[in-house]
Amino acid sequence: MNLFSEVYGKYYQLISQILNEAQNKSISIEYIYEIIREQGFEDTLITLAPRIINNDKDSYNLLNRNSKGYQSILSKEPSVLLTTLELRWIKTLLMDKRIQLFLNEEELMLLKEQLIDVKELFDEDTIVYIGQANDGDPYDDINYIKYFRQLLYAVNNKKCLNITYYNSEGIRRCATYAGYRIEYSVKDDKFRLNAVLIKRGKIIYHSKINVARIINAQIIESANYPSDISEYIYAHKMPEPIEVIVNNERNGFERVFVHLSNYERNAEYHEETNTCKVKIYYYDFDETELLIQLLSYGPILKVVGPEEFKKKVVDRIDRQKKLWRTYCSS
Repeated sequence: MNLFSEVYGKYYQLISQILNEAQNKSISIEYIYEIIREQGFEDTLITLAPRIINNDKDSYNLLNRNSKGYQSILSKEPSVLLTTLELRWIKTLLMDKRIQLFLNEEELMLLKEQLIDVKELFDEDTIVYIGQANDGDPYDDINYIKYFRQLLYAVNNKKCLNITYYNSEGIRRCATYAGYRIEYSVKDDKFRLNAVLIKRGKIIYHSKINVARIINAQIIESANYPSDISEYIYAHKMPEPIEVIVNNERNGFERVFVHLSNYERNAEYHEETNTCKVKIYYYDFDETELLIQLLSYGPILKVVGPEEFKKKVVDRIDRQKKLWRTYCSS
């Protein structure tokens, strides 16, 4: 199976761009050279330009020359070509229940019809999730799908929402929120809305709402989406990242990188020790959740900084040890 195709090659992309630019108007030879110089390799101008400009047997013959310059001979812009691998991958994605959260029924039906003769890469039973919760979100629930799509639309179009939901303590809440991101936890198999509470047009505090706990969500067209939401979120970013060392015992690399995929991070692999040093960038409102998550990995992960966060890790472990002793002695 070919993983790569010429449709991703630099020459293909350059020619496609030139043809698109020359679709409904003539473009100059200088402009063609400019595109090639800016996006090609060092020798692209020498090797590719003659084949685009000339109209001999060794050229591509895709441009017609006129008094104003060059124009594409095609009646429409070149379409994006998909490889067999990509088609099989799309067919596989359509088997995932979560895909219906992002596509409507008409889009799903059209894709399934177009891919009816394509074989998927694997089925759902091929992938076994390790350490994943058994109470994932109800992706087949009609109301869940409806509210998720409302949230997605609001986030993409910067709209405020009036949301009614149950918090972690089972208390019903109703308020106005401005959502800025929807995140997914592989470990919990749940989607959550990252949002800020809005009162009288001002940001009050940050909140995370489990989509499965929402019982109503309405877009408020009259409410102004806060223009300073990015500044507010950035102001809560911690000045120092958490630094951890991960070893690959019990498939540690995969577990940590997959479960922490919703955090900004970078990693450095040390071949001598077969460990990864990972820096995790986070916000103050994520700290408690992140602390608990890091502790759940046990001995495969060691927190090495910063000192203030290390102290919180030690304090929580000490509390757990005391609770365990109390439980054992009772």
